[in-house]
Amino acid sequence: MTLRRKKMKKVLEIRERTLQDRASVLSQAHEGRAAAQEQASSAVTHLQQAAEYRQQLANGAIDVASWIDAEQWLIQKSRQNTVAQTRLQGAEDLVVQAFGGVIEARSNVKRIELLDRRLADQETRQQDRLDQKASDEHAQRKFTMLRRTESE
Repeated sequence: MTLRRKKMKKVLEIRERTLQDRASVLSQAHEGRAAAQEQASSAVTHLQQAAEYRQQLANGAIDVASWIDAEQWLIQKSRQNTVAQTRLQGAEDLVVQAFGGVIEARSNVKRIELLDRRLADQETRQQDRLDQKASDEHAQRKFTMLRRTESE
């Protein structure tokens, strides 16, 4: 193996480690998205409960303090829902970015593998040419020796 191929192997190892790191980041992003989806789902449920409670209060005779409390609870749950939806969108953006990083790293690994394969093929062809040349030279010397012995 030539020095160039050894360097190529080292670059390949580095690129593969980068791919593994980015795959790990993608896995963490998926976990983060799952947690964000769970929080968003919970926030939607709580918002619906707050809206239903306020609707129940609106259908009956209530005092002003209870109405204000129900309205504030609904506003709070609405804000929590908005925050949860924003976090979910951020988590989904991170997943998309991490996926892009994995695709890029995989592409880099494939390019280095292809280049290494081409270098190996080139070395094999070069070695075959050298072997053929040595074989031809040996055959030429043998032929020359035979002609000399025949002419003597």
